[in-house]
This record gives sequence, structure tokens and C-alpha cells, in this order.
Amino acid sequence: MVACPVYGGRIPSLVAERLQKITFDGTRVVTVVTYGNRAYEDALLELNDTVLARGAIPVASAAVVAQHTMVPSVAADRPTAIDFQNLSVFARFALQKFDDVHAVPVEVPGNRPYRQWSKMPVTPVVSNACVRCGSCVRQCPTMAIWITDPKKTDPSKCILCMRCVALCPQGARSLPEPAQQAIEKKLAPVAKLTRENEFFF
Repeated sequence: MVACPVYGGRIPSLVAERLQKITFDGTRVVTVVTYGNRAYEDALLELNDTVLARGAIPVASAAVVAQHTMVPSVAADRPTAIDFQNLSVFARFALQKFDDVHAVPVEVPGNRPYRQWSKMPVTPVVSNACVRCGSCVRQCPTMAIWITDPKKTDPSKCILCMRCVALCPQGARSLPEPAQQAIEKKLAPVAKLTRENEFFF
């Protein structure tokens, strides 16, 4: 399985870069993207194109709703028990595709060229509640947080995955307030919608 979150309707550049280092040599894969209730747009297509270019055959794909990382009140209850049940059914059907001797790449929605998107020019800020425990440093997927000073984040490496915010035991990390308000305003129209997971075979 190859899975990743959706950022602005695209896959994270970090994911694309890491996949470029893998040669699949005809391996059949299942691809999954997760998104925070707004839209996944071109992300699933981009993920499938990326693994195809590295020699994989995406035989089944899914776009799955999960709690929004920047505004946790959006899709706060996702994934639900029903989501997990549907994913289990998806997994069973996907496994059957691995045995298909004539397997072809699954078709998924999306557009080429992919939508334009750029990361917000901010990084999480740190309050005086920080005790320099180092949890954020150890678990940052891009090593963007300084080892010698956890209050500093390298903006060129940070992808705003919000992992450091979610795992900080002191609640010392957060988005800058103007950025948080802007994101909440943007997501307000979809905050109460219930998106369905989408599966492709």
C-alpha cells in the first residue's frame, strides 16, 4: 500500500520526492489518500501517476476522509466505525485484484495538469509552555525542528503536517492565530458536510 495525506488537492512534495527513490518493477499496489473533508481534487491521480512512473501498477485506490489536521473540529469524528467497516470491505476487494493476471491501472478522478498549490508561508509557533522535551524534534517527519532549540522551525523544511502540534504533551505548539483564522474561514462552508469515502477498482 502507498498512502499519504492531501495538501491543497495535491500530494505532499515530500511524498513525491521519496517515491522517486523507489523502483517498483511491476509491483501491484493499493493507493490511498486521506483528506480533511474539503476535497482531494488531483491528489489521488497524482499519487497513481507517481507510482506508475516508478514501475508500480495501482490496482485499487481510495480517497478517505479523516479529521482535519489544522482545524480538528472539521470531520472531528472521522474515521467512524462505519468508515472502518467500509475500508475492510475495500481491502478484501483490493486483495482480489492482486490475483488478476490481466491487472491494469485503476482509473481515478483528477485533472492533468494538476492544480496549482503552494504551502502557507508559516510554521507553528511555540509558547512559553514548551519544556524542551524533544518530542516534536524526534517525530517531525522532515526534521524541520532544531535539535538544539525546539522553539525554532526551519520554514524551508516544514510541510505544516501539524504532527508537532498534535503530539506536544504541553500543548505548546500551534499555528499563528492569523493563519488559523484564515483556514477556519476557508473551511467553514464544508465544516458540517459529511463526505463519503470513495473507492476505485
